[in-house]
Amino acid sequence: MRTTSFFKTVQSAVLGCYVLIGGVFCSAFAEPSGDSLEDVSVISAKPVAVDDATPVQDLGLSDVVGEVPAIQTRNASYTEITAAAWEGKSLTAADLLATLPGIQSYKQGGLGSFQTVSVRGIAARNILICVDGVPLNDASGGAVNLASVDLNQMEKIEVYKNNVPAKFGVSGLGGAINFVTKNAVKKGGRVLAAYGNHNTWEGSFQVAAPVTDSIMFASSFATRHSDNDYEYLNRNGTQYNDDDDYMATRENAQYTDVSGNVQFRMLHGNGYFSTLSVTASRFEGGNPGKEEQQTKVAKFVGESALIRYGLESDSYFDDRLFLYGGLSARVDKNLSSAYYPLDHIGYGNNRFMEYGAATYKVVPEISADFTPIERLKGSARIAGEWERAEARGDSKEWSLDRWTLMGSGDLYYQIFKYGGLGGEGSVQFLKDELNDGVFVQPSGSHFLEDAADREATFAGRFYTRLGASESPLTGEVSIGRFYQQPALMELYGTFPGALSNPNLKREKATKFEAAGLYKFPGKHTTLRAAYFESHIQDGICWVISVELLRAENVARSLVRGAEFELNSSPSKFLDVLLRATFQKTEDRSNSNTYHGNMLPGEPARDYFAEATLHLPLHFDFAWTSQWRSVIYSDRANKMDQPAVATHRANLAYYPFDKTRLTFTVDNITDEKYRNFYTPFPMPGREYKFTIIQGF
Repeated sequence: MRTTSFFKTVQSAVLGCYVLIGGVFCSAFAEPSGDSLEDVSVISAKPVAVDDATPVQDLGLSDVVGEVPAIQTRNASYTEITAAAWEGKSLTAADLLATLPGIQSYKQGGLGSFQTVSVRGIAARNILICVDGVPLNDASGGAVNLASVDLNQMEKIEVYKNNVPAKFGVSGLGGAINFVTKNAVKKGGRVLAAYGNHNTWEGSFQVAAPVTDSIMFASSFATRHSDNDYEYLNRNGTQYNDDDDYMATRENAQYTDVSGNVQFRMLHGNGYFSTLSVTASRFEGGNPGKEEQQTKVAKFVGESALIRYGLESDSYFDDRLFLYGGLSARVDKNLSSAYYPLDHIGYGNNRFMEYGAATYKVVPEISADFTPIERLKGSARIAGEWERAEARGDSKEWSLDRWTLMGSGDLYYQIFKYGGLGGEGSVQFLKDELNDGVFVQPSGSHFLEDAADREATFAGRFYTRLGASESPLTGEVSIGRFYQQPALMELYGTFPGALSNPNLKREKATKFEAAGLYKFPGKHTTLRAAYFESHIQDGICWVISVELLRAENVARSLVRGAEFELNSSPSKFLDVLLRATFQKTEDRSNSNTYHGNMLPGEPARDYFAEATLHLPLHFDFAWTSQWRSVIYSDRANKMDQPAVATHRANLAYYPFDKTRLTFTVDNITDEKYRNFYTPFPMPGREYKFTIIQGF
C-alpha cells in the first residue's frame, strides 16, 4: 500500500498552527466585536461583487469591513448562498443546492454517502466544482462527491447555472459551483455543536483576529460523524414476493470526517494585499453495499490538502486596473477496500482488495480587471495547470500527467443607460503524458506507448443585458458554445477491467438562456423567470462489452426548460420563497433503445416552497416543502422512481444577541422515495438539535 506522507505533513502543519497560533490570540476575543451572530440572509439570487479595496486598510483596529455591495441582478443563472441558509438546518451540500430551481440531487444514503447534483439536465460529471476557485474535478472524469464538502468550513457558495465564468476558465458544459471558505476579513468567531438521531453529531469553530495593524489571522476546524444505523425495508432481492421482506438495520455505514483551515491576510506597504491559506481534510467511512447484500469490513478513506497564495494589487490609473496573481497546490488521495466473501462487492476472490488513486494539481495564474473607458469593463486571466494521477492500493502501477495552458476573459460595454452587450471566451491547450503502467487500446490487442495529441479548445458566449440598476424590470439573453475535454482516466482506462480510448472526442454543448427579473413596487417582492435550452453532443458514457469497460462518445441530448422564483416579504413577520422548474429532457442518441427517452435522474417538474415566521419572544419558525415528479434511474427508462414530496421544519430561538438554538425535523413524512431498482436504502425521518454561539 502506498504512503500518504505528504498529507500527514500538511495535516500536522495545520494542527500545529491551531495549537501555537490559536493560544496566542485567545485574548483577542475577550470582548465582543459588536457584530451580530451572522448576517441576516437567506438563499438569494442576488449577485454580490466583492471589491478587495473595500475593507478598511488598518486591519488591526477595525472590527467592521466595508459593507459588501449588492449589485443589480442581471440574470437568473447566478445564485449566491450564505451561511445563514444552512447553519442549524440539517442540510448537506447536495440538499442545499437541490433547493435551487433547475438543480437535482442524487444520494446513496445518509451522511457521508455519495452525493452529487445535476444542473438543468446536464450530468454531474460535467459540472465544475471548486473550492476557493480550485477545481475538485479530478482525472477520473466522474462526478465530484459533495459528501466530502463540510458546509461548516464555508463562508458562501457561488452557483453559475448557465456558464463557467471567465475567472474559472469558461471551460465546461454545465456551469460551475464554487465553495468559498471562511476568510480572514472580519474579527470575531463562532462555535457550533449539533446532535441528531443515528448518533449523528457535528462540531466546528471559527476565529479571526488581527496579528498586527496589517495582518489578519483566521482559523476554522470542523468534524462530523454518523453511525447511519437506520432501519429500512429489505426486500431480499425479490421484486414480486412480499412474503420474504423484513425490516433490517443498515450496517457498516458509519462515517467520520475532520477538516481545518488556516489563513493569513496581509496588507503591504504599497497597498497590495496577499493571502496565504492552508486547508486539509480527511474522511473515512464504511461502504455498506446494497440492501440485500450488506458488507462487513468494506470501507473508503479520503485525504486532501490545499495550499494557496494570492497577491492582489492596489488600483492603477485611477481605479481602472486591478491585478491578481496566485499559486495553488492541491493533493487528493482516495482508497477503497473490500474482502470477499465478507463483502459482496468488487471481484469475487478470497483476498483483501484495495483500489484507489492519488491526484496532484498545481495551478499558477494571473488575472486583471480593467475599465479602459467609462462604459467598458472587462477581465482577463491566464493560468497553467499540471495534474498527475497515479495508482494506489493493489492495482498495477500507472501514472498519467496532463499539462494545460488556459486563457480566458470577458468584456461588457454599456451602450446606453438601459442596455449593453458583452461576451466571454476561452482558449485551452493541453498535452498528456503516459508514465508508468500498461494502457490497452479498445481492440485489446495493442498497447499504447504515447498519449494522443489533443486539439485546442475554444469556447465562448455572447449576451445582452437590459435595464438599469434602478429599473423595476431587468433581463439578459445569452447564447454560447462550450466544450469539455475527456479526463485522463477516461482516455487511458486505468480502472480494473477498463480499456483505453485515446480517440475520445471532446464533449460539446450549445446553450441558450433568456432571463428576467421584476421588482414589485415597495421592493418587498421580486419575481425571476428564465428559459434555458441546451444541445449536448458527444457525451461520454462507459460502455460494457464482453465484461470490459471503455469510454465512448455515444450520448446526445436536448434539454428545454423554464425556472421561476418568487421571493416576498409581505410583512415584517413573514418571508415567503416559491420556486418551480419545468423541463423536458430528451435523449437524442442514435440507439433506438434510448432515443426519445427522458434523461436519468431528471424530473419533468420540481416545486419548492418555504415560509418563515418571525415570532414573538425571539423565535423563528420555517417550513419547507419540495416535490418532484417521476424520474428514471436508467437510460432505457425501465427503472422508475415515483414522484415524492418531502417536508422539513425548523424552529430557531435567539435567547441572546449572539446565541441561536435550533431544532430541525427533516423528511417529516418519513419518505424513502425509492423502489426495487434503487438498492441503496435511504434514512427516513431525522432530527437534529444545534447550538451556535458567536463572539
